[in-house]
Amino acid sequence: MDLQQCWTHYLKAEQLLEQGHWPEAHYLYDQVLNHLPTHLQHAVTDENTKPCQFGCLVTGLRDAAVSQSEILNKMGQHQQAFDLLNQTYAQLQFISIETFDLVNATQHIIHKQCEDLLTHMGAFCSAQRSAQWMLEFEGVQKAHHYFTTLKQYNAVMEQSNIIN
Repeated sequence: MDLQQCWTHYLKAEQLLEQGHWPEAHYLYDQVLNHLPTHLQHAVTDENTKPCQFGCLVTGLRDAAVSQSEILNKMGQHQQAFDLLNQTYAQLQFISIETFDLVNATQHIIHKQCEDLLTHMGAFCSAQRSAQWMLEFEGVQKAHHYFTTLKQYNAVMEQSNIIN
């Protein structure tokens, strides 16, 4: 599915979700979430991608994942809902440590979307009222800490290379 089709499916899924048509929205979000991560990866390496375009892709991926996870949660598919949020969070975190100019230019957007996904996962795990889910979230929080530390280390190393 090309990017234009992906975007059209995303907009239609949003509309269907607002109208309460969960099964149809679920199907379209599934299509979007199967293709949008690939488009995001291609955009990172495409020198013609503008920061505003990349920011829209990042935000669109986050929004689609959150909406789809809410549908999955309502359908009783709790593990799939959590896995989707976690997978999307991980993808954005890994993109955030890339050294491309485009990533550096949109770091604040990527960071905001990662933080938002972390918040959604925390709320989801708390709502499950289970120690097991809280352990899952604790693991994600540890990973979040490690990514933050890695980004800080990379920033220091980049600054020291500039000085030399």
